[in-house]
Amino acid sequence: MRKLLLALLFATLPCHGADWQVYTHSLGNQASMQGSTLRGHPHGGKRAFYVELVHELLNELQQPADILEVPLARGLKLVQSRSHVVLFNLSRTDEREHLMYWVGPTLQETDYLYELKARPTGIHVIEDAATLPVCVLNGSSHDSLLLAHSFTHIQRANSYAGCFRMLAAGRVQLVASADSDLQRKLAEAEVPAANIVPSAVSLGQDRGYIALSLDTPVAEVKRWRQALAQLTRDGRYQRLQAQFAH
Repeated sequence: MRKLLLALLFATLPCHGADWQVYTHSLGNQASMQGSTLRGHPHGGKRAFYVELVHELLNELQQPADILEVPLARGLKLVQSRSHVVLFNLSRTDEREHLMYWVGPTLQETDYLYELKARPTGIHVIEDAATLPVCVLNGSSHDSLLLAHSFTHIQRANSYAGCFRMLAAGRVQLVASADSDLQRKLAEAEVPAANIVPSAVSLGQDRGYIALSLDTPVAEVKRWRQALAQLTRDGRYQRLQAQFAH
């Protein structure tokens, strides 16, 4: 009985700051290491905003932790295989729904298949693109979506800039990407924004979330959600968005 009571007690205790491993992905040039953690660049873009938002959440929770960048595919493995892992920003799909806990949404955007303005593909529905070469961020929700639609020529890159470079070089005909922060992705890829346009195919709307390991105590998940709500209520969310996302 004593062992059972102790197990129940530890299951409900909040995670300590030292326990958290906090990861993000696909930052491009929007953040950089300062000491042992990443910090977003002012007006760097939405990913700079995500980094600073999570720092503010950790501060609100009184749980300081370093934020590190990993490839998305590795981040997904970590949050599913280890305890006390945080991964952001992540699309909440049906496939992932029961693999982790979700805090958010943090931002909403619309996804498209992008093409070169000078080389329109003529696609109108997603099935039209199934045999065309398309680049996706490795491990992303776009990757899973296009696989589910039986795409046969998927190229994977570890950054959106890499995908747009491939598009500009003619190695692929399409890139799957959200509309938000497109200008910065193209600038990082050194591809003129005027050369890239959305095709007629939208891949739907995507809402980003912060993911927590599935063995996180329910009370701790609730604290994260309440902390995000508090940042919105008191205006810190809006100030961070204005300072870093735009």
